Amino acid sequence: MTDLLQTSMSEVFEQHFGMRLVPCKSRPARSGYRAAIPFTCDGEERRVATLWLQKPTLKKVSSILLFENDPDEETLEDLASELANFIVGHAKMLASDRSIPCTIATPRFAGIGPLHSGCETLLFKSENRCIALQIKGDDASKQ
Repeated sequence: MTDLLQTSMSEVFEQHFGMRLVPCKSRPARSGYRAAIPFTCDGEERRVATLWLQKPTLKKVSSILLFENDPDEETLEDLASELANFIVGHAKMLASDRSIPCTIATPRFAGIGPLHSGCETLLFKSENRCIALQIKGDDASKQ
C-alpha cells in the first residue's frame, strides 16, 4: 500500500492543486499540522496514515480549494483532515483498480507538532516546504 499512497500523494497534489511534488531530502524539524486516518488493505493489520503539512502549504491549498487566502485555525485543521481523507481515499481507489480490497475510517485532526520517529515516512517537497505522509500500525486496534 505504501507505493499506492506515494502515487496518491503525487496525483492529488499535482492533478488537483497544481503543486508539483519532488523528494524532500531532509526530515523537517519544524511543527506541522497532522491529520490521521486509519486504513486496512487486503486483510492486513489496520494501519494509520498521518499527513503532515506546514501552515503555509495548508494556506496555499486553502486558497486553491476554498478560495480562502487567510483561513482561521479551525478551517486549517478541517482542511488537513480532508486532505488526509482525499489522499488515502485516492489510494483506496488505486488499490481497487488492482483488485486490492481496502477500507478507510474517518480522518481526525491529530494536532500540531513535529514528525514522529519510528514510522515509515514518505517525504515530499513543494515550493521549498516538506509534506510528509507517515504510516504506522494502529496501536488503538491492539487494545
